[in-house]
Amino acid sequence: MKKNILNKDYKEEIANVIESRNFTQNSANLLLNMVYRIDDGYENYQTVKRDVPRKGEFFENVINELKHNCSDIIIAEPNTNLEKELKKSKCTILTEGSSDSLTKRVISYPNEKTLLYGITKAGVKPLRRNASAEEKAVMTTLNIGKCISTAEVLRDFNGWAWSVIDKEVESTECNVVYVFISMLMGYEFASKANYEMIEKTFPKKFMDELKKVSIQFFMSYDKEENEAILKNLADNKRKLAKMKNQSSFVAEIAEKKKAALSEIRKIDELLNDSKMMKKSYLAYNKKMPAEKKIFSVSHYEDIIEKLRVDANHKLEELNKLQNPVQFMEARDRLEYQIKFYEEKTDISKFEKEFIKLFEEKIKHTTDKKKILDLIYQVRYLNFLPNCKMNLERLKEILIPLAIKHNVLAPISNNDKLDYKILKGLFDSQVVALDNLTIKLASRENVINVELYEGNTLDRSYNVVLPEGSNIEIRKTKKTKIFGK
Repeated sequence: MKKNILNKDYKEEIANVIESRNFTQNSANLLLNMVYRIDDGYENYQTVKRDVPRKGEFFENVINELKHNCSDIIIAEPNTNLEKELKKSKCTILTEGSSDSLTKRVISYPNEKTLLYGITKAGVKPLRRNASAEEKAVMTTLNIGKCISTAEVLRDFNGWAWSVIDKEVESTECNVVYVFISMLMGYEFASKANYEMIEKTFPKKFMDELKKVSIQFFMSYDKEENEAILKNLADNKRKLAKMKNQSSFVAEIAEKKKAALSEIRKIDELLNDSKMMKKSYLAYNKKMPAEKKIFSVSHYEDIIEKLRVDANHKLEELNKLQNPVQFMEARDRLEYQIKFYEEKTDISKFEKEFIKLFEEKIKHTTDKKKILDLIYQVRYLNFLPNCKMNLERLKEILIPLAIKHNVLAPISNNDKLDYKILKGLFDSQVVALDNLTIKLASRENVINVELYEGNTLDRSYNVVLPEGSNIEIRKTKKTKIFGK
């Protein structure tokens, strides 16, 4: 069972980690300042974002990352070589070492937000070695999005206000991907999901756009992977060109089958002759450097067995390509893959797929607390950095739903007018929307709407009534927007 750090002093816990790691005084001071700032702004962060860890759980995660993934914290002071090194990094943090040992160093600018980002990034699990390019792209994008989301508590929040700072977001694409998946499935899913879970959870259109957005980011983020993807794309194009010349392709398949069968026969001879196996083993080791030598015949035999499995698999694939139906299916798949990687995408396409799913989530929500959370989340989307979604449809559904379930107080006797009057709350950047009050004044066919936080005017706007309308406005003085 997880230790509940709410009953402990997390400042003391982190001080203990600092002492055990022997961090420099500058690193220790920055780390402690980070803790105080998180503590100061966390309530506002929790109020605005809604679905986030409890503060104690948040600190527990930070402490675990420090204990298990950070061997050192190094501050890149201004005008130093380390600062120059950081500027080359796409996401401003460099980590070193493997995930299974305490050899990672977090190199941070001398600010608390970047340090928190780096500590979170140090704890990101490595990708599977045999993962596809799509899996690598999606998981890298999601993991960086998680780091951005974690550091947001220091980027945009303090003890009294919420202010979005677009230019400090390390990657818009990663941030959007993580926010969307969190809002659809919850932060626990977004922070722990693997690629298989994501594929099983979301519909194909959403997944296709997620992959495209992720691949475009990934290719700019990882130069080695970019080269591998481009090489694979070129190979697929050459293969497709051959497949379109069907007669020569069939002849080539026949030759490859002969070669595969010959390889399987040789492997079978080797596996059935112990003397030949030992001779082959000794010859193999003679050619290999010390670090690649195999130290038993049985281990070498296991490797040969795997080669036979691979050769049989290759033969099966070649047999499929000689079947006319399977040949056409393989050619269509290849054309789709080439188009998928070559087609440039606009993140707005991904946003549209998200809106569809989020709209369905709103329609199926009846719980008052969850409806209130949805109001906050749509307001949050309105300020999502560099994201230009049209949220009107969500607001049109959400406002009458909230009125129906007594989350919002009705303003008039007309649903469409209530929508026009209340939708201004989604443009407010006050931390607690629940505290807003509204004051209305009407003149001819125009209603002036004023939203207040306490006695402070937050915003003012006009709503035009249809000509000849005689809709009754029930509330003409400052009143609460949200119901009990």
